[in-house]
Amino acid sequence: MYKLGQGYWTRVISATAGGVIAMLGGWWFHDIFATVNWGMNPIYLSWGIGGLFVALCAPLIYMLVARNVTAVDFLVATESEMKKVSWPTRREVTGSTIIVIFTSVTIALFCFCFDRAFFLLFVQLHVLNPGT
Repeated sequence: MYKLGQGYWTRVISATAGGVIAMLGGWWFHDIFATVNWGMNPIYLSWGIGGLFVALCAPLIYMLVARNVTAVDFLVATESEMKKVSWPTRREVTGSTIIVIFTSVTIALFCFCFDRAFFLLFVQLHVLNPGT
């Protein structure tokens, strides 16, 4: 393995994500070939092709997260940069969330009031017909 011991968590998470994507692709192939009848039971064909796809993706994922110099250097650099991030405290996140929600509600009420005012104005000017 290239740079063994460095970028452990980014490699593990990247390999896990690649495995999930490969399994979803295998499931997709399984669904496509579940109704195809090529002279054999379709269940064997669909599971075989889906499993073959996952089996072919496994070495590719390994090569990307363990052997490819460029990809491994990127993952190692990503992990080292993530260690430098200053993560906000729970109190800061809560305060920011409250401010965002308050601002969103205020803007929504502002837009609603102007919409109603223009609606009533246009109804009075007989530009809009409010219906029955």
